[in-house]
Amino acid sequence: MLTGIGAVLLGCKGKEPPRESPDHLRRPDRSIVLSDAGAAYIRVEAARPATELRLRSFAARVAFDERHVARLGPAAGGRVSSVNVVTGDAVKKGDVLLTVYAPDVASAQAQVAQARSARSLAEHAAERARTLVRDGAGSDAELQQAEAALAQAKSEESRAVATLGAVGGATNPTEYVLRSPIAGTVIERNVAVGAQVSPGGEKALITVGDLSTVWVVADVFEQDLASVEVGADAEIQLLAQKGRRIPGKVAHVSSVVDPLTRAVEARIELGNPGRELRPGMSARVTIRGASLGNAEAPMSAVLARRDQFFVFVRQRDGSFAEREVELGEQRGEHAIITSGLAPGEDIVTEGAILLDAELREAP
Repeated sequence: MLTGIGAVLLGCKGKEPPRESPDHLRRPDRSIVLSDAGAAYIRVEAARPATELRLRSFAARVAFDERHVARLGPAAGGRVSSVNVVTGDAVKKGDVLLTVYAPDVASAQAQVAQARSARSLAEHAAERARTLVRDGAGSDAELQQAEAALAQAKSEESRAVATLGAVGGATNPTEYVLRSPIAGTVIERNVAVGAQVSPGGEKALITVGDLSTVWVVADVFEQDLASVEVGADAEIQLLAQKGRRIPGKVAHVSSVVDPLTRAVEARIELGNPGRELRPGMSARVTIRGASLGNAEAPMSAVLARRDQFFVFVRQRDGSFAEREVELGEQRGEHAIITSGLAPGEDIVTEGAILLDAELREAP
């Protein structure tokens, strides 16, 4: 009897209790395979495509198209003897805007006359040297010297003519005129008859602008720069024209931040055939930004480690692998993923912290 009981006890002692299967398995490639029990704590969702950014609104103003504005100043010092235009006048290219009495004009004209005379004499000397060489009575050295003198005389004449042209190509010995270089409207006049003028003044004497096109300039602050790019759709609302919405596109984004406003200028170019848009008008610009990322994921899926961000991706064999991603803009409970994740990939949205702990657990 005792022998039988002992045999039973010995048999029970040598038999090991069944082991529970582990909740996870960490593979050499650092991916994690979960058991059915472990997977119950994990929730997986597909990363969705990054949606378009929300509309952004910016303060703006109407400005001149700088390519169609001429700011005119005096070419030489003198006294204004007549002004032919006032603010608001329409002018054509080449119209005389004002006349300046300037004694320096006489000097410039005298230099042109002197240079032309010298050039004429040099031409005769060069022609005579060619004739002598042709007849065998002159040398090549004399001919080369005469041609060099002619070239210098022509250069001096060109310089004198250019100097005279700088003062309007004046024909009067003591006056020159300022002409409009473009067709447009006189938008500013800072001169009167009798005023003494000289080159290098702070203000233009007369400003002419073509208002057939204008710019709408929006102030974009640094935190919004990522959402504004060239080609983006825009809508302009003028404070002076309630209810009117003007469509446009961003034509240029400045590469410089204004040190005072901490803003960057975004420019929209508009046609203005009716001249209803006037420089200086206040406006509001709404810009629809393009998508800045590949995918969008819940913030619960994103793990932060110092200045790096990670998500766990479910692979084709059902295992989970950690992957580094770059974040863009955060929108509520979701974040834009700019790189490292593609739309449609399965990511862990609940339980990522548990997977991270298992991955970093000492072997």
